[in-house]
Amino acid sequence: MKKYITLLSIGLAISLNSFAQKNEIALVIAPLEFEEQSSYQAMYRRSLNEKYTLRAGLRLLVDTDRETRNDTALSFVAGTVQYDLSIGVQHKLFLDDLENLYLYAGIDGYFNSEFNRKSYETYYGYYWSMGLKPLVGLAYEPLKNVRLSFEFRSNLNVNLQDYSAPGENIDRRFTYRPLDQLSLGIGYLF
Repeated sequence: MKKYITLLSIGLAISLNSFAQKNEIALVIAPLEFEEQSSYQAMYRRSLNEKYTLRAGLRLLVDTDRETRNDTALSFVAGTVQYDLSIGVQHKLFLDDLENLYLYAGIDGYFNSEFNRKSYETYYGYYWSMGLKPLVGLAYEPLKNVRLSFEFRSNLNVNLQDYSAPGENIDRRFTYRPLDQLSLGIGYLF
């Protein structure tokens, strides 16, 4: 009899745990840069407990151009491939009696990589940087499986390379942008 009660208890605990929505897959968009492909990010969140959540994100940008003309012997090759990988943690800050609305604060560590070729250069350049993104956000769950979020992100970037590529981190070892990005997210909870 004890075996059956133990098995029933374990089965009930597993089934209750599987109904708890611990995972989220979200699309995060920077609304101020909505036209640019680089403003989209895929985000995965996993709730550890009622207050802490692990975060992992991926941003991928592929923008290449190739033009070859045989009649004038013109060959034009340019473009970029970029990706950001991030991992972090967020802490839920509850608002009084509101169950579906809460604030959160967190931090993401990221690695950014860029592989590009300019039209006037004969070589491909590989550039990378890493950093931390402190963040503050507001989340709202209007439906059982849907979460909307709004985040403010800062950026502390560490660049260990010397390069002359155009961009925000040209010839700088450390940069800090207090308001680097505003982002909106829509996520599916499961």
